[in-house]
Amino acid sequence: MPYYISKTNPDCNGWAVEKEDGEIIGCHTTKQSAIDQMVAVSIAEEMEPGGERARRADIADLAIGQYVRWIDGDEVLVGEIYAIDGTRLEVKIYDEENGVWYETETIVIVEAARVEIINDLPTMESEIEDETRQVNLTPPSYMRASARRGLQWYSEGLGGDGLVDRTIREARAMAEGNVSADKWVRIAAWIARHLSDLDSPDANPESDNYPSAGVVAMALWGGGTTKRSARRAMEYAQGVVARIKAEEERGTMKQETRNFDADFEIRAEGDGMTFVGYAAKFNSRSENLGGFVETIERGAFSRSLRSRNDVKLLVNHDSGRVLASSRAKTLRLYEDQVGLRVEADLPNTTDGRDMAELLRRGDLNKMSFGFSVQKDSWNNEMTERTLKSVRLFEVSIVAFPAYEETEAMVRSLDKVAARAQVNADELADAVMKLEEGADLSDTEAELIKTVVNSLAPKQAETETPTEEQINLLELKRKQLDLLLKKD
Repeated sequence: MPYYISKTNPDCNGWAVEKEDGEIIGCHTTKQSAIDQMVAVSIAEEMEPGGERARRADIADLAIGQYVRWIDGDEVLVGEIYAIDGTRLEVKIYDEENGVWYETETIVIVEAARVEIINDLPTMESEIEDETRQVNLTPPSYMRASARRGLQWYSEGLGGDGLVDRTIREARAMAEGNVSADKWVRIAAWIARHLSDLDSPDANPESDNYPSAGVVAMALWGGGTTKRSARRAMEYAQGVVARIKAEEERGTMKQETRNFDADFEIRAEGDGMTFVGYAAKFNSRSENLGGFVETIERGAFSRSLRSRNDVKLLVNHDSGRVLASSRAKTLRLYEDQVGLRVEADLPNTTDGRDMAELLRRGDLNKMSFGFSVQKDSWNNEMTERTLKSVRLFEVSIVAFPAYEETEAMVRSLDKVAARAQVNADELADAVMKLEEGADLSDTEAELIKTVVNSLAPKQAETETPTEEQINLLELKRKQLDLLLKKD
């Protein structure tokens, strides 16, 4: 049985030398004297010293994203915490012997078991694969701004004692526009678990103790400083995670999405609702898709439809929100002269009823489809692409356009900044201050004015604005107000 040194043994005021079962051999005031005893007794018993023992943790010490070692008798598991529910931990398991990450397992903390917090483990396989993914992992500007705000507070000593080094390291990466697939999974789970932290009195900007440790942590995780911004970041992360999972399930790294005006037709069918719309339209030029525009050739879906693959109708590309499926014949897909025609029977579920009402009212008017390219062609300048054959994975009713895996709602600041020709990160920082109720600098105030003015219709100074232009300007101002609206 090897000997260890530990600074967390409650029976020693300082460093302890202990056996693997926790029995204390001696207590020391310095680490070096503890090391000396550990080595001496190990040599005497002809065994290798065990080294420094990781800190034993209570439930209150544990947090999503920490690396832990769980010991229960002869069973030892090492990994990273993905979720915490009472005494149950969801841990992504790491095989130390073979250097491989496995799927998550549920472990239960019982009195006989020991949970230790350990240092960083090797990079997860999912992070190594990120460079080959087609799912857009880049955080939107408001999440980058959130990370910068959290890092500023952290530098001022306002982060509290619960922050781990990895959170700070990953916040710095997020501020620079880098988030791994693994981190997106943890963002979605972490924000969901910590939304209630923003109900604290010290989470209110008017509190003398603002920001609370919970606000700082939420900012570092990209959730902003209000429940509204936290939910927005959580929902965006959940969308990224859904697309990552769909990508992995299909065994492909080439998923793309496109959106079209659906021209919905709503019909009552018995006790339910059936809708008809178009998830894609032939020979219609797309918006700019990052340096190129695209058209879909008639017949591009024919091969995929003949294959009889199960295609799902989803809400906003979320694989956890299924409305219909081709296998169950509640979703029917056809190619006609216009494009990919979709007919679906909406279910009697919360999502189904909500979709039926929103479609009936006309609040939703767009559809999207997820696909991979089987055959395409480009012009000589590589600025125009024609999709000739695609493999269809899913169709979605969407509230906002999604080009290159990115919803307009969560990319709105980036798009507004591009139109106004201002720096997206600087705009996001100014918007975050407005959400907090903090004072803007003269430069930030001027930036906001520039953005608002850029949304106005342009006309010569001698022209009198038309009623339509005035209404458009008012609409744009309201859109900006909604963008800046507090929780």
